[in-house]
Amino acid sequence: MSEITLGELWARREMLENEAASLLGHMLFEFSRLDVNLGLCLVWVDGGAKIESLTKAVETLNLKAKLDALAKHVTAKLPAGSNRRRAYETWIERTDLVRQQRNNLVHGRWGVEAHKSKVVNVIGLPTSNAQQVIEYTLEELADVNKELRDLQRELARLRDHWPL
Repeated sequence: MSEITLGELWARREMLENEAASLLGHMLFEFSRLDVNLGLCLVWVDGGAKIESLTKAVETLNLKAKLDALAKHVTAKLPAGSNRRRAYETWIERTDLVRQQRNNLVHGRWGVEAHKSKVVNVIGLPTSNAQQVIEYTLEELADVNKELRDLQRELARLRDHWPL
């Protein structure tokens, strides 16, 4: 293994931190778009017949509550075992996973492990036995953004083909 100079290690650390910060910033943009589009999906249930009252109800919900509301509509409106229902349920599961991951990414603290070319997300207090340390490559962070974009496209497709 070749030796790396302190200057090269510092430059790698700065590059990783800058790129990770950019990817995390883009994640916030993508996540907020997904959140708004899910909210619009909910207020347009039944063709927007209750858009005013639903807007007031939905605008105060966090993403988890919006996913729960969508799940209730899916259960009430789509036949069990149908492709339509399965497609929405799969989308809800995927979105809930990325929601949990986003919470960890946003609420954790960040560092860089330049020797490994990874960024590190630490969740929890240093004094806690439950503290978690998760290492990410830049590609893995980029994959989170890709999943958020894919979820947005899929929700648009679901709403277009099988509106609630």
